[in-house]
Amino acid sequence: MSNFTFLTEEQYFGSDKLEILEKRGTKAAITDFSILLGAYVSDYHIDNDNSLEGRTGYYWTKSDDGDNDARVVHDTGSSRTDYVSTRNGGARPTLPFSSISSIPTNGESGKRGRDGILEVEYGYYPQKAVSKDMQERLERAYRSGSILRTRNSYTTDSRKYDDYNEKFSEKQHEEYEYNGKRYVRIEVNSGKSQYALSNGESYRDGDNVWVEVQPVKWLIDEKEKIMLTDKLIFSGVQFNHTRDYHTRDFDKTDIKTFMDKYLSRDLEQSRGTITLGEQTEETERVPQRKSRLQKLNPDKIKTADRTRMTDTEIIQNWIEVGESVLLRGPSGIGKTERIKTLYPDLIYMKLTNNMFPEKVVGSVNLQTGQSIPPDFAKTAIMQEATEEEKKQIEENIQSIYDIADTVYERSKDSDKKVVIMLDELLNVKPAVQSLVYTLVLNRMVEIGKGLKLPDNVVVVATGNQKKYSSVAEDLAEPLEKRFDHILDMEPKVGEWITEYAIPQKIHPSVIGYMLSKYNNSGKSEDIQDIGYFYEEPDVGEEHLDRNGCKGRTNDPRGWTSISNTLYNFERNLEQGKYEGKDVEDIIQRSINSKLREEWSAEFFDFYNLPTLTPEEVTKGMGEGYTQADLPRDISERFAYMTALITADETQVESCREFIRKHCDPEYLEVFDIYWAGNDERKMEKISELQEMSLSLHTGKETKEYVVDGIAKYTDIGQMYSEYLTRDSKEEVRSEDNERS
Repeated sequence: MSNFTFLTEEQYFGSDKLEILEKRGTKAAITDFSILLGAYVSDYHIDNDNSLEGRTGYYWTKSDDGDNDARVVHDTGSSRTDYVSTRNGGARPTLPFSSISSIPTNGESGKRGRDGILEVEYGYYPQKAVSKDMQERLERAYRSGSILRTRNSYTTDSRKYDDYNEKFSEKQHEEYEYNGKRYVRIEVNSGKSQYALSNGESYRDGDNVWVEVQPVKWLIDEKEKIMLTDKLIFSGVQFNHTRDYHTRDFDKTDIKTFMDKYLSRDLEQSRGTITLGEQTEETERVPQRKSRLQKLNPDKIKTADRTRMTDTEIIQNWIEVGESVLLRGPSGIGKTERIKTLYPDLIYMKLTNNMFPEKVVGSVNLQTGQSIPPDFAKTAIMQEATEEEKKQIEENIQSIYDIADTVYERSKDSDKKVVIMLDELLNVKPAVQSLVYTLVLNRMVEIGKGLKLPDNVVVVATGNQKKYSSVAEDLAEPLEKRFDHILDMEPKVGEWITEYAIPQKIHPSVIGYMLSKYNNSGKSEDIQDIGYFYEEPDVGEEHLDRNGCKGRTNDPRGWTSISNTLYNFERNLEQGKYEGKDVEDIIQRSINSKLREEWSAEFFDFYNLPTLTPEEVTKGMGEGYTQADLPRDISERFAYMTALITADETQVESCREFIRKHCDPEYLEVFDIYWAGNDERKMEKISELQEMSLSLHTGKETKEYVVDGIAKYTDIGQMYSEYLTRDSKEEVRSEDNERS
């Protein structure tokens, strides 16, 4: 297809303005691919933008200004002029079509937004920069030669972004396949490293960035029979090399030539089964190289369907193979609690600067000369000893040395792990840290002839880095090297919710607010910081409130405290203890004492949104609801959904039906995963209810997503973002009008 063009200025701003632009506006989001090629990008955020970046760029029209330059649509959506020889203008191509049935798509019919605009997907093109983690994976695979190359490629201008006197010179970017998705490797050519991409990262000219190839979305103006790209999909190409341009000459411009010769080919490349390598007789006889892991791994599950381990899972994996672990991170994120949950019988020892050394290394009875082992070592051996051996130790503590050797040999065949927890290792002075050297390295206590602990003992330690604690100490290098693994942990939305908040019944408003805050942060979906709301503590603590006090940051432990406050307040309220008092003031002051000033009012507003209890929903299913009972906007829908998470198994069917009908099916999928958590019985219940409703409602095969969902969406914030960012304020208003 070679009839690409741009709209005229009149079609954007004049009497010929397209209907889709009347509804969606003239501002357009810009892809990471375009930014990397040198496009200008603003700091403006688009209210109705569900795009990757949330920033706009300026882009070309086909109209001239009467003075040898072109008219453009500014990043603010207004009209202006720019030199045709620049390379920082974005491109928003259009295509004509004769009828709705002739609109090219990627094999699926279009869908309509709530504003009535028809949207289709036509063609594939590089758009979104990958996450930092995926960038590292792809780069490793690329350098090792284990990544697979398809026969597709994409063309850009090889000239520097500011080489205005040089004509177009093509540069090919090969497409690669990894885990079922496709990517290109782009060398940054922008001169704008200060602009972060959608992954939150900034890059310098010359850096290599992996960009995912994705379907291109087009907006359809059915009246004028024109389709327009939703975003600015490329840049870096001069509108025209010579400053001599008039609208009548558009078909002769450099950018028109580029679109006809290269863009049309790139968009329309075959998107069927991936064909790898150059398709020649020679390469067809050469088998594809397999990486070491591909050869060793017996897993038959598709690579794209595999999931990443959570922090808890990977910690348990290390412990189960007998490897020592040091967990570092801010206080209150559950370092110690998650180990206690995994191993309830662990042997706990909190280290302090004023503790007696004998608690770690044991002591000697000065009168008898006998060695006395520390309590934790005795406990570890007693846990693995037989009843007869325990009796011998109780009768004579010195027999523990011989019994320890026997227990050590016997424990080599044990599948059980005995965990010794050294809590606050980084918060004690080096002199105290040195006491555990031999314990960490050899699982031995140096008292007497040396007390060997069972072979199935694993040492786990915790502590805070200096940036999180004013009393933290650097770990001496010899001790640091004695740990098999050191994991620097951060608070993670999904893990906290699935592994702690749901099982511990944290107040639904806390979890609801947490997810809504995550979703509305404007950050990349890879940002998982729940404790500090995307601020390191040294940054967050710089904020002073109106009283000159440091701004509060809140970690998961703090949110647990807020949850307890809400439950206590509601219990007192229901019991009539606040009769005649301003209850809003009571709870607001309680929240203010725990949250930073700028968050407390926002959290109170979310907490106080109208919702229904599971009891009210169950009762109302037979009686119906008034309009006042139903959620009105995105925040209320989410608040309703999270409030119903407390439903028991007799109420969940009614609650699911309410959410499906009044909050939309997208919220139902979140509810199902959220309500089931990691409880197998609840997963089975949800699966049964899904199968029952499968033929009654959407027809979508949903019966597998609960079991898969917990693994796939360990980061529930990411899942919530994927579903709910489809809504915009305008769409919500439109839907509310329909309901009314």
